[in-house]
Amino acid sequence: MPANDSVQFFLRLVKEKHQRLIETSEPLLKALASEDPDNKMACATAMLGAAKDLQVLCSSNDVPSWLMQVIKFVTAYTAGQWSAYDLLKNFISIKTSLENYQWVFDVNPETAFDFDLIFEHFKKESRLPELFDLIIQILEEIKLSGEIDSVIMLRSLEKVIATIKKSKDGSYFSVNSAWEFLLNFLKNYMWGELFNIPVLGTALEALEKTINETNEEMFKLHQLVQEEMSKTVENEIKVLKDKSKFPFIAYDKSGHLLENPASPRLPNATA
Repeated sequence: MPANDSVQFFLRLVKEKHQRLIETSEPLLKALASEDPDNKMACATAMLGAAKDLQVLCSSNDVPSWLMQVIKFVTAYTAGQWSAYDLLKNFISIKTSLENYQWVFDVNPETAFDFDLIFEHFKKESRLPELFDLIIQILEEIKLSGEIDSVIMLRSLEKVIATIKKSKDGSYFSVNSAWEFLLNFLKNYMWGELFNIPVLGTALEALEKTINETNEEMFKLHQLVQEEMSKTVENEIKVLKDKSKFPFIAYDKSGHLLENPASPRLPNATA
């Protein structure tokens, strides 16, 4: 295995997800042997989620057969097609493969740095997915409250909600663009128009609280991604140690746009 930090990061991530899947298997086996149908379904759902989290990291050629079987078997149970006994009987047959599998990837030694993978990893581990869903929920409640009589405001809210829904699971650029769009909309239009409607007071307070929490989470996410990207590059390319910087379009803890330092320039070879 080449000593490439991007590859090592990916392998650590795969192994973490694999271990998480293994950890869901014992509770499921115990639940299937019990008489609690709610616990059976909860444990099965947890294992299915862990299996799919692992699957999405692998290309179609790298997904082991036992993982496909786990997803197939547990899906059959959660969909009501199998009984608990059916799942127990079939799962036991692949449990050893699940627990003892060793990951081996055919990796090109010249593998590129996968910065998108780093961003996606830390974004998923953060509270951003939860907070964006909450923002969408609050905005939809405001839109459907019946208290807004402005057609322009309603259409604008629909556009904001649709944009966040489409962008929240996207790339670094999509997430930041949607976030900046939302903040501009709130600051320059929505707060002024709706804050004086008493009925919406509770919803607007909840939205403001969630926006502040999201600001904090965005700040932490960017710090983690920057640190990991710098470490990855500097460990792989030693001459860039302490010189590798990745300035982002980012927001500080108060929601203000951070000014990036000037982009690094090549030395003037003719000087």
